[in-house]
Amino acid sequence: MGHDVEINNVRFYVLRNNTTGSVSIPLTLSPTPTPLASITLRSNFDCGRAVVLNATVGWLAITNGTGIDRVNVLFKIWRGSPTTGNLIFSVVDSGESAFDNRKVTSFTHVDSNFDLRSSRPPSYFLTAELLDVGSAATVIGPITFIATEFEK
Repeated sequence: MGHDVEINNVRFYVLRNNTTGSVSIPLTLSPTPTPLASITLRSNFDCGRAVVLNATVGWLAITNGTGIDRVNVLFKIWRGSPTTGNLIFSVVDSGESAFDNRKVTSFTHVDSNFDLRSSRPPSYFLTAELLDVGSAATVIGPITFIATEFEK
C-alpha cells in the first residue's frame, strides 16, 4: 500500500555563480572539517517527519609534489553544528591527482532520527576534509545543498 506524503518545507544553498571554477576553497586535514554550506529549516520537527538532504560538490584533486596520487575526501552532514553537533551522514570519494582530478560528488541522505524536544528549527551543515597527510584538494564548485522536509 502507498503512503500519502506531503512536502512541508524546502530550503537550499547554492553558490551565487554555481559553476565549476567559481570558487577556490582549500580543504583541511581531518579531523578539522572545512565548512561548505549550511541550511536552517523554518519549522520545528514533530513525529512523522523526515528530511531528505541532497548535496553536490565539485572538487579538484591536486598534485603537490608529495608523491600522493590518490586523494581521499570525506564529506559529512551534521545536524546542529559542525564538529560538535550530530554527525548524521558521511561518505568518502577519491580522485587521482595525475589523471582523474576533476570530480563531482553527489549524495543523498534521509534524516528521520530527531530530538523532538528541541524548540529550535534544525540546522544542517555540509563539510569536507582530507583523510591523508600530504594530500591536497580544493572545492571549485558547484556546491548545491538541499533539504526537503516531508510529513507523512
